[in-house]
Amino acid sequence: MLVWISVGVVVLLVAVALYDLTQRQRAILRTFPIIGHFRYWLEAIGPELRQYIVTDNDEERPFSRDQRRWIYASAKRENNYFGFGTDNDIEYTAGYPVINHRTFGRAVPPSTPTAGHEVELPSAKVLGAARQRARAFRPQSVVNISAMSFGSLSGSAIAALNAGSALAGCLHNTGEGGISPYHRRGGDLILQIGTAYFGCRDEQGLRRMLTKIN
Repeated sequence: MLVWISVGVVVLLVAVALYDLTQRQRAILRTFPIIGHFRYWLEAIGPELRQYIVTDNDEERPFSRDQRRWIYASAKRENNYFGFGTDNDIEYTAGYPVINHRTFGRAVPPSTPTAGHEVELPSAKVLGAARQRARAFRPQSVVNISAMSFGSLSGSAIAALNAGSALAGCLHNTGEGGISPYHRRGGDLILQIGTAYFGCRDEQGLRRMLTKIN
């Protein structure tokens, strides 16, 4: 049985080779009989190879793979949030604002377009709007100071951060441990109700709990 299969394969290859050598439509097949067919086969599946192997997630047009993935997930009512960084080239690229520390910021290349002046960047979200809160508001800045407890910093650091938030017009999250005098240097605060042992305490150090009344 194996012999007959081998003979059949050989006969088939010989027939294909004779066809390739005698046909007049494709010079590649006449020059490279049999193996020339792989060239046309790879050309036929080229879009799939580029899509899944060669092309980056953000290269294809008019819609990149990342954009299509978001559309597919949204259409299926699946989670359309994707984390762990980005494939986009956002470093000094037109259309992406770059926010640098003035103390530790890198030198900006001469060809990089800059505003040349202070630019306001308000938040796109209105805090409390989804729940129709009476005091819903839009933060002045999309960049704010994240939570870090008093114990992990110091009084001087907390005071400097809060004073800086007042200058920048951004919000300062207190972190765990409540509000200290160092938090009151003019900046607007976000009070964190602690997630662990050092919750929110009164002047006597007693932890207070907030009760939601329906």
